[in-house]
Amino acid sequence: MSNNKWIAELKTVLQVAKARLDVREKKKTEQVAKERYTVADYIRNNKVPRARIAVEHLIREDYKIEAMDRVEAYLDTLLMRMQLIKDRPKNGAVDPAIEQPLANILWSAPFLTQDIPELGQITLMFKKHFGPEYVSMCEQNKLGMVDVDLLRCLSCDLIPKLLIEKYLVEICRSQNVPFEPDQTVMAQDEFWTIGQRYVQHPPANDDKKLPPPPPPSSNGGGASSS
Repeated sequence: MSNNKWIAELKTVLQVAKARLDVREKKKTEQVAKERYTVADYIRNNKVPRARIAVEHLIREDYKIEAMDRVEAYLDTLLMRMQLIKDRPKNGAVDPAIEQPLANILWSAPFLTQDIPELGQITLMFKKHFGPEYVSMCEQNKLGMVDVDLLRCLSCDLIPKLLIEKYLVEICRSQNVPFEPDQTVMAQDEFWTIGQRYVQHPPANDDKKLPPPPPPSSNGGGASSS
């Protein structure tokens, strides 16, 4: 395959992947919004354990939406810098201007290929262009270029209990549903603890009225002459 034909095909696949990511993000965002109502209903019906399980799923979906948005931005960056890929000499070094977006796309591809199959195609195409060894280094983040937020979004195996409680608090607040979070879990949050202390032990109000301001001076409030 000629270089021009390969570049044209790569550009098409990148554009399709970007468009599919945009569609999937919107669908997932709409679905998450609906599922928040379901969580609120669980709380209304005293099904708190089910609400926590549902919220854990919501958090994972929120993470995936954030990851998709970041990958979409990296795809856009590659599309804008296609000339740097095209001009790379055979067996030459990868241009520093495309290393970070490329590393992030290749690392995240295995996590998102089920939703965005074009990412698998992109991986194969870059294996042929940059070599399987380089692509493998990106997939394992051996270059250390993967965005820490992308790592957080796609590598999260265990959702912290504190984050689940915070989600429940916010969902119930937005839906006007009474909810008492697990105080033991929330105690891990320094700001929550301070707020609870304030609610339970508000500062004493002094009922004494402040003295009235002094009457204006006889010279109309102007500075006294020396």
